[in-house]
Amino acid sequence: MARTVLDGFYQQLSENKDKTAIVYQNQQVTYQQLNEFSDQLCTFLKTKGVQSGQMIPIIAQRTPNFIIGMMAVIKAGASYIPIDAAYPKRRIQEILHQINARVVLTTDLFSDLNVEINPDCLVNIETAKHMMVPGHGNGNISPDDLAYLIFTSGTTGNPKGVMIPHSALQNLVAWHNAHFDMTTDARTSWIAGISFDVSQWELWSALTCGATLYIPEPAIRQQPDRLLQFFADQQLTHAFVPTVFIEPIVSLPQPEHLALRYLFTAGEKLSPVNLSRVDYTLIDYYGPTEATIFATGQQVPCRSLHQPESIGRPIAGAEVFILDTEHQEVDAGQSGELCIAGPGLAVGYLNAPDLTAEKFVWLPQVSDQRLYRSGDRARWLPDGRIQYLGRMDDQVKIRGNRIELGELEGVTQELDEVKQAVALVAHPDNPALKKILMFVLANTKDSTVLNASIRQQIDKSLPEYFQPAAIVPVTQFPLTPNGKIDKKQLLNQYLAQLEQADVITAHLSESEAQIAAIWRELLGNRTFLPGDAFLDVGGDSLQAVQLATLISTRLGVQSYVRDIYDYPTLQQLAHAMTRRANELPSELEGEPVRELHQDVNLPPDVQINPVFDTQQILAPQTILLTGATGFIGSHLLAELLRTTASQIVCLVRATSAEAAMTRLRSVLTQYRIDLTEALRQRIHAVPGDLAEPDFSMDSMQYQALCQQVDLVYHSASAVNFIQPYSYMKHDNVQGLKEVIRFASRVRTKPLILLSTVSVYSWGHLFTGKTVMDEADDIDQNLPAVARDIGYVRSKWVMEKVADLAAAQGLPLMTFRLGYATTHSQTGVAADYQWWGRLVKTCLQLGCVPDLSDFHEGLTTVDYMAAVIAHISRHPEALSLKFNLVHEAANNLKLPEFFRRLGDVCGTDFQVLPYRDWLALWESEPETPLYPLLSMFKDRVYQGQSTVELYQKTYQWDCRNVKRFLQGSHIQEPVFNPALFRRYLAQSIQSATADLSLV
Repeated sequence: MARTVLDGFYQQLSENKDKTAIVYQNQQVTYQQLNEFSDQLCTFLKTKGVQSGQMIPIIAQRTPNFIIGMMAVIKAGASYIPIDAAYPKRRIQEILHQINARVVLTTDLFSDLNVEINPDCLVNIETAKHMMVPGHGNGNISPDDLAYLIFTSGTTGNPKGVMIPHSALQNLVAWHNAHFDMTTDARTSWIAGISFDVSQWELWSALTCGATLYIPEPAIRQQPDRLLQFFADQQLTHAFVPTVFIEPIVSLPQPEHLALRYLFTAGEKLSPVNLSRVDYTLIDYYGPTEATIFATGQQVPCRSLHQPESIGRPIAGAEVFILDTEHQEVDAGQSGELCIAGPGLAVGYLNAPDLTAEKFVWLPQVSDQRLYRSGDRARWLPDGRIQYLGRMDDQVKIRGNRIELGELEGVTQELDEVKQAVALVAHPDNPALKKILMFVLANTKDSTVLNASIRQQIDKSLPEYFQPAAIVPVTQFPLTPNGKIDKKQLLNQYLAQLEQADVITAHLSESEAQIAAIWRELLGNRTFLPGDAFLDVGGDSLQAVQLATLISTRLGVQSYVRDIYDYPTLQQLAHAMTRRANELPSELEGEPVRELHQDVNLPPDVQINPVFDTQQILAPQTILLTGATGFIGSHLLAELLRTTASQIVCLVRATSAEAAMTRLRSVLTQYRIDLTEALRQRIHAVPGDLAEPDFSMDSMQYQALCQQVDLVYHSASAVNFIQPYSYMKHDNVQGLKEVIRFASRVRTKPLILLSTVSVYSWGHLFTGKTVMDEADDIDQNLPAVARDIGYVRSKWVMEKVADLAAAQGLPLMTFRLGYATTHSQTGVAADYQWWGRLVKTCLQLGCVPDLSDFHEGLTTVDYMAAVIAHISRHPEALSLKFNLVHEAANNLKLPEFFRRLGDVCGTDFQVLPYRDWLALWESEPETPLYPLLSMFKDRVYQGQSTVELYQKTYQWDCRNVKRFLQGSHIQEPVFNPALFRRYLAQSIQSATADLSLV
């Protein structure tokens, strides 16, 4: 019995050496010729130093030479890496860099690739297969040896190599051939792309049973009608096509002389299809690369039977387990993560032990075999089949609502007029732009009817927030070299064509039509329905400012930026503006005090044990740090690494540990934070969502972290100066409640909370005070807080929630931070925030507003981090508040800041009356401050804007900070000319023309 696919090939060679193995164009290769060519190439490879265990890339197209190359590599005892010559050059270069290969097999196409590689490493298959006297491969291959590696894209976009052993490949091929009549009479095809692991199944299943393999030309392979004719002309009995080709192929008139017995498909979720035209059997396979090509399969039923969609049952000895977040098997009908065990599992990932350990796990309570966590959501159907529900990471969040893209696609595809639907997220990393787009291959050309039908279907089956921002009909889907839908290209094509879309007037009221006209002016010509939300159909924060301004001008009614958030849909916004037009002019309403108080609570399941070990403060072994990718959080991370011996777990919004660490490293580089390798080894980036239960971790990981962590630093905060409190409270208030839940779970962990001096707001107008002590009750400032921006309100509620937890026994330290302006030594800054935008705007205008008594608590970030790290090592600081700002003359007011700035850059800033200064830029969208116009323009209280109200605000008493810094050698950096030069050079100059430092 064959132990490897090479054994199977040798068996066919001994019985069918003169039989045709491969047919390509006018070329035919027999089994004997294939053996001789691969022997000669194998012998040549050995002269190049190729040995057992090496990894040899093959860059080629779908020709017989690739097959000769892969067989020669295996005969040499090495493993091959199929690389499609159609891949982008950068991807090929990344793969070659990872494997550091000494030999690279190529076809004569390599000269066109422009890939950097040592010419001495190149072996041209066409030349080398004729160079040597026929030799013999050793053929002495162990089932445990690697057969091949497939590079797939990781969550960060970097290719990762999946290592497949001979035993796994042979297991699948043998099972498939036995179950689907693959014999010497079979005539089959090679359709899949070289780098698609399905290719390895197509090739080896044919070569190990004595079948003849037919290779269509590229032009035929890409057109369903020509491909079907090719199957008929060549009298193929077995063939594979990508999922996207199934619907057109089975819908076409079937050729009379078609000999096809089995048509196989895999790669993507298969929608129900009508099989009434076909006589052959359609087999749908499912499987991740990590489970060696296929793990489940089924004979596809005709759509008319109305059976639920399914990926079938386990095949080839595979076992499937569907597990919940606690790694327990779910009940039938419940969804969970699809995990696979059995002889088909890969060895792991090349050069990625952490990722291998994360994805290939031992769960004794489930199985005595190693399991692969696929990341796919699935459930058991009543008949024992498995239903695929989409990727676990296809669950996206739009404006706080979780949406399953696979569920949305499935509901859409239930419509008879929809052949296939693909839901994608545009701008996934930008909450202001993030939106769902639905691309639809339909049976109707009437886009208006299609749009209405789909939206009605979604309304019937799913919550309102599942509605996509746009429904985009397509005539065909673009494909990758592997034959899968190219979702990236699909999205890019849509975004590029957005401006060219035709205007279709929907049935709108007069005010809706007026506002829709402004939407089209800002977003491009397209259809808008009453239920469309501006921020879901492409609008961003900058355009929200423009929209509010244009509504005020065109409709003659005062509109504020926050209206776009408070009344998100076209219908809601139009109704609000109509009501306001009939009312007397009024100032912007503040958040009712009662609503803020209602959010000051703890989850009912939070039980706090006040007992903890002071060593958790003095010498914590493990720290949890949130917000490590922020400006302050990243510098605090560096300071904690340098001043403690702790392992530091950083909770990062990402889809995997790999992506979390990549994002964190990128931030450290951006802010010029240099860490030694020894310090970096103590960083552990963990993917999670702060505001979700258990941080969106699986239960085992969360519980382990609860046990492991000694101390929590909560630096994470959503910072937005436009969005209302209703938007901010999820991430900030709910996020803190989840942090408190974590801090109280398993064992009590002290909490170091990073707050802001903005919790005092402009309360001086109500209290009459000039100084705010660290111990003062912030409730006295609530009348101002309730009228302040949503961010400030959320921070006030956060402090009150934390104080409530402290009253129940949670050890708490609170640092109220000023504005982190810059790093005193590197000059880096988060200049995208409001003060950086103010500086850039004033530099561009050459003038500043007359805000003579305005101060923002400007503080250097390195001083902040040093103070927090130092004071938080003192248990006696628990229960105290710390106003962390520069003091006295070093706490610069706006006029003094710009005077010193002007001295350094040679600018004599003109001081203008506030409204005159505002008039210079309020109609200029390109101005850095324009997205924050509402802070400067909207009248909030007594006819003044938010910025104006902050004049003459409190001086912040810092006696607690000073007391704990005594003897520490920590000194406030001074805003001197050297600091300003670094600040301008690193953070401001790049955005300011003709700026010279003096």
